[in-house]
Amino acid sequence: MHDGYLFTLGICGSANDGGPARACLDAMLAALPPVKRAAYLGEVLISADAPSFDDPLMAPLLTDIADAEVLLVVTPLPGGSLPPRLRRLFDALAATPPPSRRRFVALVAVGDGPTDGLWPLRHALEVVDAENIGELYAGAGTDLEDLLTEAVQLARSAFNRAHFAHPHALI
Repeated sequence: MHDGYLFTLGICGSANDGGPARACLDAMLAALPPVKRAAYLGEVLISADAPSFDDPLMAPLLTDIADAEVLLVVTPLPGGSLPPRLRRLFDALAATPPPSRRRFVALVAVGDGPTDGLWPLRHALEVVDAENIGELYAGAGTDLEDLLTEAVQLARSAFNRAHFAHPHALI
């Protein structure tokens, strides 16, 4: 919690402005009250200022996950797998979980094909005692407005569940 407010963290496995995953997370977050934060995990760019493969968002995201009551995870599944940065984040979460406490998750996967690539993410969420409120799968041909409507409802369900578990939290 942040100063008595429920804290929602949105994590997107894509930083693509035109992609359905990012649009979906943006709509989900917009439907919820503050306090909220979003992370869009595209490719890590190496430059003179950041000359290594270390992900500069890894440590801050693990800290935010430890603090969040609501996790909204939206990801494409290229080839049926999690994007590499998202996979590394959830592998790190499972390897060094934060202190155990109730968290509530809404998961949206976008892509055609199998969803077996979600197992590392699901495993990490189980390790941190996160209750999966629901999963939504959208194929490449899914109407974006339909996806956004369902995803927003899923986000609200996760938030409402968190508020029920923390009735004294401010919203």
